[in-house]
Amino acid sequence: MATRRPNAFPKSLRLRSRREFLIVQDTGAKVTADCVLALFKPNGRPDCETRVGLTVSSKVGNAVVRNRVRRKLRELFRTRRSELPRGLDMVLIARNSAATAEWPVFVRAFERVVAELKRRFPS
Repeated sequence: MATRRPNAFPKSLRLRSRREFLIVQDTGAKVTADCVLALFKPNGRPDCETRVGLTVSSKVGNAVVRNRVRRKLRELFRTRRSELPRGLDMVLIARNSAATAEWPVFVRAFERVVAELKRRFPS
């Protein structure tokens, strides 16, 4: 059995199917922050893990730009997962401004999302 790294990003922490994304997008609440729109909904899973799905549309840029934005969002979630309230499903949608945003802008946006989620779901 492999030991689990504390900052890993296993499949169990991801929204993987279109259905999971649509449930959060249709019935979840929203938080806007700079270059990111976050949609979230309590998931009611017994393991109480917060899961994330990333959406970066072709409006953001070409494949290279979209993958760079996706990597930045994934890294923020991976390293700051412990700051998020537990038991949520969250979809992070990159806005057009994410294509030219520097790392501190992503960090500030993610911190704003975390602060709002903590306000709405105090632990």
